[in-house]
Amino acid sequence: TETVRIEVREARPEDLPGVVGLWEQMIEHHTRLSHHFTLSRDGVRSFSKYLARKFSEKSTKLLVATQDGRLVGFMLCLLSPNAPVFKEKTLGVVSDVYVCPELRKRGVAREMLKVALRWFKKNRVTTVQLSVAAANLEARAAWGQLGFKPHMMMKRLDLDKFPATQMLSEEPRVVRKKVVKKKKRLSGLRRKAA
Repeated sequence: TETVRIEVREARPEDLPGVVGLWEQMIEHHTRLSHHFTLSRDGVRSFSKYLARKFSEKSTKLLVATQDGRLVGFMLCLLSPNAPVFKEKTLGVVSDVYVCPELRKRGVAREMLKVALRWFKKNRVTTVQLSVAAANLEARAAWGQLGFKPHMMMKRLDLDKFPATQMLSEEPRVVRKKVVKKKKRLSGLRRKAA
């Protein structure tokens, strides 16, 4: 059995182009799962700008995993304000994660997550969340093994497919609901006619 030495560290500015390259591989993987992940023409450039901007913010932690100096994974973590109606004011968000296929199932994501969790805790976060593609069974299993549980479920409806196409072809109609009024019953004694 070959021992693989992976180092997890905070990203440096010179790592950003390599992270964008890994992100592109992540998107290619997701696009094979669903066409909804297809990038716009300037998608890579837009992500590159976004990453450069977020990288300098205190609310962002970008971690990289390296093997012999080569980037083999990354984890983008964010501190995100929660909806103001909730007690928890800030959520930890694992935004994007990728590990090269040949190094999966070797604990690389777990090691990056350990570093991320320490950062979240230091920033007084009590809950960490992430989104995972429904069709990405490998990632769903991996995050489940790391303790992440389902919380919210996002559903999607394509307007160019059935049943949306059928609903779009029909005119909306007024829905009438019958209201049945209940008769008030006299409780106790009945009144006697005088």
